[in-house]
Amino acid sequence: MRILFFLAGLLIHAPVQAQAPALAVLTLAEQPLRLIRGATVYKAPAGIAVQKDDILETGAAGAQVEAGADAILALGPQTRVLLQDLPTSGKALDVALLEGWAKLMAKNGKLVTPGLQLGFENGSAIVKSGGEGRDAVFAEDGAQQAARVDKGRAGAPLKLSAEQYAEVDPAKPQPVAGRPPRPFISAMPPSFRDRLARVPNLANAGKVAPVKEREADFADVEPWLAARLPGVKPFVARLRPRLADPAFRKELERAVGQQPAWRAVLYPPARPASAGSLF
Repeated sequence: MRILFFLAGLLIHAPVQAQAPALAVLTLAEQPLRLIRGATVYKAPAGIAVQKDDILETGAAGAQVEAGADAILALGPQTRVLLQDLPTSGKALDVALLEGWAKLMAKNGKLVTPGLQLGFENGSAIVKSGGEGRDAVFAEDGAQQAARVDKGRAGAPLKLSAEQYAEVDPAKPQPVAGRPPRPFISAMPPSFRDRLARVPNLANAGKVAPVKEREADFADVEPWLAARLPGVKPFVARLRPRLADPAFRKELERAVGQQPAWRAVLYPPARPASAGSLF
């Protein structure tokens, strides 16, 4: 009996080990991606931990990000995304797709393109952002809500059931649900035909370090500054360190210098002279 009480005391007073925080990891990269973190450009191989506000560019090959236990994001070739929020931070998956193809599965979240906003819950969807205002979504599983984006604002949502497709048409006020057309299916990355699945037994997941290449040029971020994506804030904080580069500053002033958020940083008001004696 004394032994039992002794063991129970050990269990009560034993230190509780803190659970390691969940990571969002680039689990698949057919070739290293380009990663823009803050105002710095990196080369990103499989195994790196991705972070909130990271920009990922796939180039000629596809990739996959696994964010905790409840979200998977697959990217097609020639795709650029901004990870606005991740489930690992306790929030919903929030992705901005500037161009290319994305397939995502999550309990809840949001994806925006220049022409489309998608809200989803307990499902998976395939989204294409191809320019010319004709972005499209295929609700593979679960109920989704798609809305047309006009001048950076989302309109009334359209409910999509599983296996329904919707495309933004600049000539129409709202997307129309239907079946996916043949051109959409033909252009879709072949790997997107399969259900999303986790990459098993990835060595050093989350422990691989990205390789720094250089500081970001203005051309690296200009498309993001020009795009009017719902919910995407101006890159003022992340690009402030690059304003010390005269060439970068000149290009930024030319492109967005008259926007209120940037004017306050580029042309701060002069401080009034302090009151007091003139001598």
